[in-house]
Amino acid sequence: MKVQPVSQISRRLIEAELYGELYATMSEQLGKEQALQIITENLQKSARKAGQGFAASVDTPNLEHFSTVVEIWKKEDAIEVSDISINGNELTIKVVRCRYQESYREMGLPEELCTLLSCSRDEPFAKGYNDKLSMVRDTTLAEGGDCCPFKFIWK
Repeated sequence: MKVQPVSQISRRLIEAELYGELYATMSEQLGKEQALQIITENLQKSARKAGQGFAASVDTPNLEHFSTVVEIWKKEDAIEVSDISINGNELTIKVVRCRYQESYREMGLPEELCTLLSCSRDEPFAKGYNDKLSMVRDTTLAEGGDCCPFKFIWK
């Protein structure tokens, strides 16, 4: 994975500003539903590509290596993790604070975009890393949950 010139959260905030402007324009011209669909597709393609790039940074992609992405996500206190563990073929991560979604709301982005920008990248990133990796997450902080309980399963 190539070195990023800015932190992950700085990059996401720059992207969020652009997505906000695009969403407003596309909503006016195409309607909110289609605008959200286009943005979702774009975010997921980008996340999958990022996962592939992260996998390419190691000889053999594996769950232990995948778990190190949390350190990238945590830079500049972007997320707060209360628990991370690997048990067999399962990686669990409990995120209890997410500055990504907090920042999107502070920027005044529409709620539907805040949740989308915060949460829609995670599963495609995992799938891009390796098709054997799946993700389960029942709730998110962006949706009002008290945490984001990630479970990544290597099949």
